[in-house]
Amino acid sequence: MLILLPPSETKTRPPEITAGRLDLEELSLPALFEARQTMLRAAQRTAAGADAALRLGVPASAPELVGRMLHLEQEPVDRPLTVYSGVLYDQLSEGLSPAADRQVLVQSALFGLVDAAHDRIPAYRLSAGSSLSRLGKAGTWWARQLRPLAAQLRAEQAESGSPLVIDCRSGSYRSMMPMRSGDGVRVLDVAPVQERAGVRKVISHDAKRYRGLVTQVLMDLERAPATPDEAVDAVSSGLPGLQVELDGDTLVLVDRAA
Repeated sequence: MLILLPPSETKTRPPEITAGRLDLEELSLPALFEARQTMLRAAQRTAAGADAALRLGVPASAPELVGRMLHLEQEPVDRPLTVYSGVLYDQLSEGLSPAADRQVLVQSALFGLVDAAHDRIPAYRLSAGSSLSRLGKAGTWWARQLRPLAAQLRAEQAESGSPLVIDCRSGSYRSMMPMRSGDGVRVLDVAPVQERAGVRKVISHDAKRYRGLVTQVLMDLERAPATPDEAVDAVSSGLPGLQVELDGDTLVLVDRAA
């Protein structure tokens, strides 16, 4: 089973003393090495510009982030599950380590994709909507680079004992690497809804929290589910306060309001 997560805007900078430094050659998915080099150079050129804060989305309260982007190779690194913070990642247990039959990849505007448990990355400031020197929008640029990798990931899942992709990404990051069901693989989006008096409303403000909960449940299983129905049963058992349904290629989490 493959789980796809979005990154987070907020990140925790690893401590200087215990962390190593960024090494693109050590990252997983080595086919992305050259693309990562290109994006890293573009991010640093952008950080050196007069409009760096605007292009990178750096808030006025944290101007030091621009300086860090200039020198990413010297920044401390750690596991993505430790660097990324925020609502979704707050639901994941510390030290989470996927079993051999599960892989968790995080979509990244800087690195394309990173292995959530095994790669080592710095706390960076870049999003899919960032406008980069010579490259344009980060998300649009990556969409071209990631197309072959998406096909490779689908093929790998089709041959596995759990031909499922659980897509917890947000819209802009799904556009970077579209994944759809087919060729023996089911791609399931995770969609939380609130039901009140029989009327359902899509949950948007808190969707990341629900997707984090689903990820944790799937990581805690003794084995990865082999079918969508098994995934529904597993999430239902792990989140008894929610009703879990399968609607086509959507894993619907129903939170009934009192």
